[in-house]
Amino acid sequence: MKFIAAVFLFIIAGTQAHAADPFDSFMGNYVIEGKPRIKEVNNNYCLLYSFSGLKGITVKPGEAKFESHMVHFISTHKSVRHSVMNYETRNDRDSAGSFAVTYGGEGWASNIRGTWSVGNKQGVRIRLKQTERGAVVSLDDETLRGGRLAKACYYEADLVKVAE
Repeated sequence: MKFIAAVFLFIIAGTQAHAADPFDSFMGNYVIEGKPRIKEVNNNYCLLYSFSGLKGITVKPGEAKFESHMVHFISTHKSVRHSVMNYETRNDRDSAGSFAVTYGGEGWASNIRGTWSVGNKQGVRIRLKQTERGAVVSLDDETLRGGRLAKACYYEADLVKVAE
């Protein structure tokens, strides 16, 4: 009976290990349709990835350790990369650490990464959602202090996929 249970667990673990990453369906090149939208909360400087001058993004397979994908944000000034990763670290007292987690489903993908300590968290979340014309990219850059939102920037842009 233990053998059957072990085989069953092995099959489940193997199936999950080979499951497609939700960012796989967004691979390719996109251009911005319209203007990027940025919302600032509590006088934060919203300069992440030169989003106000965003012209397009490219989603490629990752190459670094723990990296499943790489999203290139291409603006009028520069190209900046965002690693889509999965990991977790903690200090010896389990009172601080860093993390990255990917999740998603049919037609959408999300990855959040950041740092935390007791009562505090800083993180950047990227989301891609399929639309009729292409996709929408959203970024949330939030800082919590004492469990409350201290400052944030919210970014969003409509994307049209470019034929390769």
